[in-house]
Amino acid sequence: MNRERKHIIIGVSSLLISYLIVQSRNEWAPLHAWNRAFADVSLFMLGLVMIIGPIVRILPALKGMIAWRRSLGVWSGILALIHTIIILDGWVEWEFARLFFIFTPFGKEWVLHPGFALANAIGIIAVLYYLLLMITSNNQSIKVLGNSAWNYLQSKTSTLYILILLHTLYFLYFHKPENPNWMKGPFIAFIVLIYLFQIAGFIWTIRKRSKKEVNK
Repeated sequence: MNRERKHIIIGVSSLLISYLIVQSRNEWAPLHAWNRAFADVSLFMLGLVMIIGPIVRILPALKGMIAWRRSLGVWSGILALIHTIIILDGWVEWEFARLFFIFTPFGKEWVLHPGFALANAIGIIAVLYYLLLMITSNNQSIKVLGNSAWNYLQSKTSTLYILILLHTLYFLYFHKPENPNWMKGPFIAFIVLIYLFQIAGFIWTIRKRSKKEVNK
């Protein structure tokens, strides 16, 4: 399957899943529901990118999944950008200081909130990293940067993943925790699943190498 078809399939699927998530949050304001839905699906796709490697190590017959990683990564970035634009345009109205300050109704003033500010700063760094990965996620960039530099840049997906986890963790559990969000449970389950796959892939690689050394 060519790259264009992969992008169409993943793009349509991501928008459909986002729509279904929005429908499951009828009690939320539409802007907020779409904002969080795009963020949720973006994280899910990034998680898939993270587990394809370990899955293929354990089950080489599924190596065809590797061809989907680039498209998944690109669409994860696209949804993260849409999530960011909704926040900038619909919530902070392009007043960037409001990404770090919270309005207090009692004092009627904007107050710097350390947790809120740090979570948004991490989110900004993650989006910039997404942009860098997306811009270089093509064959032309491989030619310009060279294989070693390109592979080094793309191999830092785990760093991006950790940044996104920290950003999401704050807004799911610490920012207005009284607000209902059914994603809290699946979020933890998904994190555990990804790390189990990573651990399993590591153990499988060690065992395979040990068998090769024994058979020499």
